[in-house]
Amino acid sequence: MTRLLIVRHGETAWNDQARYQGHTDVPLSPRGWSEAECLARRLANESIDAIYASDLTRAGDTARVIASRLGITPVVEPQLREIRLGEWQGLSYAEVRRRYFTERDPLPVYPVDSPPRGGECLRELQARLVAAVERIAARHPEQCVLVVTHGACLKVLLCAWLKIELASHARLRFDSGSITEVYLHPYGVAVTRVNDTMHLREKVIA
Repeated sequence: MTRLLIVRHGETAWNDQARYQGHTDVPLSPRGWSEAECLARRLANESIDAIYASDLTRAGDTARVIASRLGITPVVEPQLREIRLGEWQGLSYAEVRRRYFTERDPLPVYPVDSPPRGGECLRELQARLVAAVERIAARHPEQCVLVVTHGACLKVLLCAWLKIELASHARLRFDSGSITEVYLHPYGVAVTRVNDTMHLREKVIA
């Protein structure tokens, strides 16, 4: 069994502006740095054996703030990177919905099977993320691993583990700086905590 603590990186300016980031390397905002500090304090007493992070700056910096409290060097894992959104990157959620979806679609909405030009779809992202997390878990049997990744990545992982159709991805929400806890057993997956933000009730920089 491997215990996974999966963190969504701290907030960026594009998160605050409701823009699709994808592979664009947007740094943490002042609020995002504060959320990372809150995460570090929350996780300081956890028995974490390893930390893995996406290679995008917003995830890497979040991981390094946490790691500095724990005395662990994060491992950069490019396969934990956010969904590649090609020509959508930099557009607002509302612009993408207006051009590609319907007004009834909740925001943000992602392509399930047909990727935008230069991008990938949720089904491709899910295959990439599930394989990456399974490889990480296999390296750390009977240990606790912290994984710092992105919003769409968390959506596709939980859809896979909870047997939810990807078309229903918008029913899942993961706030910046949140913690989700999962146990990977040889016989299956137990999801024990989703989008925990108790630590963010501390004062953060607006």
